[in-house]
Order: sequence, then C-alpha cells, then structure tokens
Amino acid sequence: MRYISVIFLALLITGCIKKSSIEFTGTIPGVKNGVFIVKTTGDSTIYGENIKGGKFTLTKRPLKEPGYYMMNIVDQDNNDNHSAFEVYLEGATYSIETEEGKLYKYPKITTSSKTQQELSAFYIMLDKLSLETQQEVQTLNNDIKTKGNSLSSVAYSQLLNKLSAAKASMATSNETAFKDFVKEFPNSDISAHLMTKLDYEEDPASYYAIFKTLSAAAKNSDDGKEIGDKLSHLINLVEGATAPAIAGKMLDGKTFDPKSISKKLVLIDFWRASNEISRRNHQTITNILEQAKYGKNLAVVSISLDTKKDWWTGAIIEDNINWPQICDLKGDDSPNAVNWNITKIPTYYLLDGNWKIVRRDIDINSVNFEVDDYMNKKRHN
Repeated sequence: MRYISVIFLALLITGCIKKSSIEFTGTIPGVKNGVFIVKTTGDSTIYGENIKGGKFTLTKRPLKEPGYYMMNIVDQDNNDNHSAFEVYLEGATYSIETEEGKLYKYPKITTSSKTQQELSAFYIMLDKLSLETQQEVQTLNNDIKTKGNSLSSVAYSQLLNKLSAAKASMATSNETAFKDFVKEFPNSDISAHLMTKLDYEEDPASYYAIFKTLSAAAKNSDDGKEIGDKLSHLINLVEGATAPAIAGKMLDGKTFDPKSISKKLVLIDFWRASNEISRRNHQTITNILEQAKYGKNLAVVSISLDTKKDWWTGAIIEDNINWPQICDLKGDDSPNAVNWNITKIPTYYLLDGNWKIVRRDIDINSVNFEVDDYMNKKRHN
C-alpha cells in the first residue's frame, strides 16, 4: 500500500507540472512564398512554418526549455542571404512583424517575455546605428575573399583600408548602441550576454568601463564572469601598452631577451606543431621576410603552445624556421596563453622595437599592410 501511495504521489506531482508552450504569429509583407524557422544555437531546427501571402501561424507547441535561440525568415523567391536573428524564447505568444523588402532588419517582436523585450530593444538600437555599415563590411569581406588574389598590391591595400575604416565605424556604432542600452536598462540581467555579441576585445578599456556599471546579476552570470576575467587581462594588451613577458626557453635552453631584437617591428607568432594553419603560415612569414623592405624592418619571434618537446623541435626543422623559437611545454596552461589572451591558434601580434603593442590579433595576410602602415605613419610624424 505504501508503494502505491508513492506512485500516486509521483503521478500527481507530474500532472501538476505545467509544461511550457509557445506559439507564433507572423505578418511578413511582400513574402508570398517563405519559411519561418527557429533553431537552437547548435543549428538544430525546432520549429518551422510556411509563409503564404505574407502570413504564418504556428499554434501552441511545447518548449523544452527557455533560452536563446536563432530565428530566421526566408523569402524563397528572393533570398537576400541575411543572418538569422537571436531571440529569447519562453512560455508565451510571439507576434513577428517585418518591414517589406527588409528581412535583414531585426523584426518587431511583440511578446510578454521581458527578456525578449530587452533583446529586441538592443538589436533595434544596433540596426539604427550600424546596419548599413554591417552590410558594407560583409560586402568588403566577400570582395577580399573572392577577388583578393587577382588584385594588384595597391588595389588590395585600398580594399583593406576600406574594410578597416568600415570595421572601425561599425565598432563605434556597436559600442554606442550598447551604452544606450545599458543606460535605458541599467538593471538588465542580459547585458553581459549582449556584450558577448560585440567585439569588446577590440576596445577592452572602454568596454571594461561599461562592464563595471552593469547590474550585479549580469556581472555574476556565466557570461559576466567570463567577460570580466577576459577584460581584466585585455586592458593590459591595448595598443601602446608594453607587451607581456614571455615564459619558456629557446631551443638552446636560454631565456629570450627582447633587447636582442634590433628591428623596428616584431611579429609575434603563437603556434602549435599540430596546427596545420600555423605551420603553413610559417612559409608565408618566410616569404615576407625574404622581401627586402620587410626583412629590413621586421623581426619574428615564435611562441609555441606545445607540450611535447620532440613535436616542437621536429616542426621547427620541418618548417625550416630560422628565427627565435620559445616554448615552456605547458600547452594551453602556459602563462603565455593567459597573459597574451591566446584563444585560438595561430594568433599574431605586431610590436614595435621597444616591445610596445602596435596591433593585437592581426591576420597573417595583413602583415605587409600593417608594416607599411606603421612605417608610413612613422615617416610622417
């Protein structure tokens, strides 16, 4: 009898738990034949509905758990290849409304979800300030990828200049939008999450100042803790700051001395023997150094994040590297990884002859441009 009572109680509790359900309605002017899709952040589709005559309805469906998802509205007759939109879903009704011919803009979303209301406010602010620039950056990136190899060095440099200017403009707009959001929603729980969507690493000093004003809930969230820790390191890696010391030994067992470098610029190469991209890029670096004007002004120092000495030394021989090599054989646990904020391999820094940071996390294909830019500025100062 006791076991029957336990089973009955379990069934009663289960029956009292109300599962979350969600429903959507949509007004999508100008779309006669489209699709409404909701996916997890891992790209698994959970909801989908056809759009006919500018309308769709997705009746009540179970929602496994509240959280951030990706939503997209596709016009199958005129696909503009825009990116999906981040949304926050919980048990509620969501009314979606887009502007005709502008599916790339964050849609108007009417719902009782407070989190989604704040999310919409931020992305709409972002669109107002940087939508055109976002599209320009996308176009320029595509041009570099598809046309870069066929362009002259002058035309390629001009394209990089345009991209650099567009990215700088977008970064300024993004920071302004985030500041506006924090000002309007000072107690928001999601502000740290929103910061993860921005290039806060490009301007750590400004973003760290903003981060300190966030609500306690935001700063103590998982995103907040990660960002706070990262920014506390990044503020020491801004342009003009003295670069961190390098842990480890060179191939001969000696400690590396930055004063041994006499060139005007130093490229710091973070790599790993098992990483094919960084290995291929060693040939690119060799080619750059073989050009008289770059070899004259540029030195290279490689810092390996390997753990096996024979892998490290073997790769150096195979890649025919003749510039200084340093490793402490601690891999990702190396203080070099932490102090230089190395989150991917390869990563490249450009320093001046005084070991001051000129550029952080540059693309290997931009090294020539960055060296030329630095030297031109020096000549005109």
